[in-house]
Amino acid sequence: MNFTFWFENKEYTVNLEEQRENRLRMTVGKKTYDVLVEHLCPGALLLNVDGRIYNIVINNNSASSCSVYLNGRIYDVKKRSASQILPTKKEKVRKIDIKTSMPGKIIKVMAKKGDKVKEGQPILVLEAMKMQNEIKSPQAGTIVLINQKGGDSVETGALLFSVQ
Repeated sequence: MNFTFWFENKEYTVNLEEQRENRLRMTVGKKTYDVLVEHLCPGALLLNVDGRIYNIVINNNSASSCSVYLNGRIYDVKKRSASQILPTKKEKVRKIDIKTSMPGKIIKVMAKKGDKVKEGQPILVLEAMKMQNEIKSPQAGTIVLINQKGGDSVETGALLFSVQ
């Protein structure tokens, strides 16, 4: 079982593998630990992690928080989604180049350089292997380059258009 948590704005991924009853193998990053788990009562655990003992008591305060007692120290834990924890960054607009994955013939071009397009909007029609395929914009933006016109033949890997 894998799960992810954030501590002081740093992301950690933990993998737990049950070895046998009450024994786990825990991997955090590149480090692996053998863990013996003893359930004392609901919400209370005794962990032996590679010979170190951890006494843990978990009290759920509400649906969004809990208190964790670890070897006598208390930690207030807020249950939040990644979008609430990680700093928000304004998404950088990026240019995406659209290339052919097979040779074919351009049947129709439905946009031109400078056109504003929506994500999923058809930009051109490519005929390949006797089938006509609409090639759509992968993101909303502006067509910054369109290399083809109706009737052009294209080879595998040819740049069709760029959207930013």
